[in-house]
Amino acid sequence: MEQRISFLLQQRLEQKLTTAEAEELLAVLQNPDYDTLVTDKLQQLAVAQPQGPAFDPADLQRWVQGIVTIDKNPGGIAARPVHRVDFFRTTWFRYAAILLLLIGAGTLFYTRRIRKEAITRQELSKVPDVAAPAGNRAVLTLSDGSIIVLDSAGNGTLTQQGSTKVVKSGAGQLAYETAAASQRPAASQIQYNTITTPRGGQYQVQLPDGSKVWLNASSSLHFPTAFSGRSREVEITGEAYFEIAKDADKPFFVKASDMRVEVLGTHFNLNAYTDEPAVRTTLLEGSVRIRKGEVASVLAPGQQALVYGLVAAGKGSGTAEKGAGGIQVVNDADLEEAVAWKNGLFHLTSADIGTIMRQLVRWYDVDVDFEGGIPSGHITGEVPRSTSLAKVLKVFETSGVHFRIEGRKIIVTP
Repeated sequence: MEQRISFLLQQRLEQKLTTAEAEELLAVLQNPDYDTLVTDKLQQLAVAQPQGPAFDPADLQRWVQGIVTIDKNPGGIAARPVHRVDFFRTTWFRYAAILLLLIGAGTLFYTRRIRKEAITRQELSKVPDVAAPAGNRAVLTLSDGSIIVLDSAGNGTLTQQGSTKVVKSGAGQLAYETAAASQRPAASQIQYNTITTPRGGQYQVQLPDGSKVWLNASSSLHFPTAFSGRSREVEITGEAYFEIAKDADKPFFVKASDMRVEVLGTHFNLNAYTDEPAVRTTLLEGSVRIRKGEVASVLAPGQQALVYGLVAAGKGSGTAEKGAGGIQVVNDADLEEAVAWKNGLFHLTSADIGTIMRQLVRWYDVDVDFEGGIPSGHITGEVPRSTSLAKVLKVFETSGVHFRIEGRKIIVTP
């Protein structure tokens, strides 16, 4: 069947399909059992094209649509696709478009116009693991300074903080179960805890009000063991995704350095790593107000606020409006990219090598050195964060960047 699929796709590419062959290929494309075979063959066809596998995203989308969109007329192109191809957003495209990912092996295709042989699953399977992906690792620091290593602690109640129980509810999950409102302590008696993830760690926390926080690697969350008074306030470093429990009478505040985010009930991502050029707040649902000093900006769903070293306007498909006082609002932000880490993915949209390596450093707990400066070029793609570092680096080498590993250090050369 493999040879037959290869033949049919080649015939389709050359517009030589007979009516019978068009019907046969249509049946193959509609059968999910053949997704992997079709993906492999499309990959091989892309590599064989004069422009190589490094299409621009729009070119790649048109190229794939021209093959998988067929009707029963010999060599014809139907007005209606066999599968809806919506760039970056449908399951079929991720399998058939040869873009970015062979789901099982993490094979990426790059936007740099270079021609390299694609890496097969067999080749990747022979690459030895160097550093495992991040796991559920974190340390909880209690108000008295004592420390609980969460990844080695058993499930169940870990400690009592005032009127609140601290419970490890499962792998990578911590919950604060607070007493009834009448039994909660006064604001002056509130205790504070801090949960910290190392490089190579992640964790999830349910706060006393029911709000949920996902912590990315190399991040921390400082929070009270009970919310008393007229507001709820926490502080983060690094990156976190928030799902805030609604309470119109008690607004929720997140502090990151000298910036503050105010919410009532919403879902948003806050990236405040100190080694990134900007603090990014991306809103998925609800409404938030970003405040820096005396300047504030309100975000609507789908928008992103940038603070400090502002990135160039118009990144990806979004457009940017620069506000006073260093707050920049990006419309139509790439939401998939912003929350990909929470969903277990590296999602790259024309990302530069420096940005990518910073993510790898945090996720795999390694260091990086650039010999000869940071290589130029951008990568667009998506790869599971469960992929081993060795395989990710092997894939990245198809972009013209070279790596060698010395202990737990990655040496990057053009």
